[in-house]
Amino acid sequence: MVSTPLVLAVTVVTVLTFTAIGLLAARGRVRTVEDFIAARDSTGRGTLTPTVIASMMGAWILFSPAEAGAAFGGLPANLGYAIGSAIPLLLFIPVGARIREVMPAGHSLTEFAYARFGSGMYLFALLVSVFYMFIFLPAEMTGIAAALSLVAGVPLWQTALLIGGFVLVYTAYGGLVASMVTDTVQTLVILPVLTVGFAGALFALGGSGDVHAAAVTADAALLDPTFRPGLEFGVYVAFAILGANMLNQGMWQRVYAADGNSSLQQGFGVAAIVVIPMIIWRACSVWSPRHLT
Repeated sequence: MVSTPLVLAVTVVTVLTFTAIGLLAARGRVRTVEDFIAARDSTGRGTLTPTVIASMMGAWILFSPAEAGAAFGGLPANLGYAIGSAIPLLLFIPVGARIREVMPAGHSLTEFAYARFGSGMYLFALLVSVFYMFIFLPAEMTGIAAALSLVAGVPLWQTALLIGGFVLVYTAYGGLVASMVTDTVQTLVILPVLTVGFAGALFALGGSGDVHAAAVTADAALLDPTFRPGLEFGVYVAFAILGANMLNQGMWQRVYAADGNSSLQQGFGVAAIVVIPMIIWRACSVWSPRHLT
């Protein structure tokens, strides 16, 4: 196990760094409530793509896809997570462009529900959205806190307090602008780390041939794309992620932050392509060593 004080020190340095980045990035750019909430029509594809990736790929990918592959159905379950994460991003392109067109001063799907269907549908969409975000935030905090507890024995409350507190500082000051800039930096760090982690796991297991042979020996169903329990779970989770993310206020903020339909299409489209290997790499790098040795 890694030293607890060392991990805490690294965590403090990391959150301080991102807090400074967020504060500096937002300085002078947040002059109105609209800037704070929506950063409307201000973000090109170069920032939109990584912020969508980071928003979609929270700390839950540390555990959920890997456990799904190990406990619920191997490859089909992991593919369900990956494809299910990409589908809503692709759907945001036509739906987001249309809602931007009919409600150019809007902020979210809940406002559209009110304007199009009335107060009853608005209240329903609002309650579901708030409930989803209420679950989403603890899941993110629990994921990273559990990770540090696992590798270094850091108490859960310390991790949650550090990360939650400092993120609150820079988002309370810089709003969506600060969030998107820090997302961009995080994505540029996470993508190489995931790639190295996957390559390292593959190397440690002796290469793709040995991994495949070990998986077949341990449980051939892990790699069977027609394995029914895995397919059922994969379909279920794809629909679950789709429904949840279409009511994700953070995603709708980014739809309105795009500086045009071209940036919206490219930003969300590229993100949809990238998240698929991200989830598969992360899942394979975790559950392969755990279940094939």
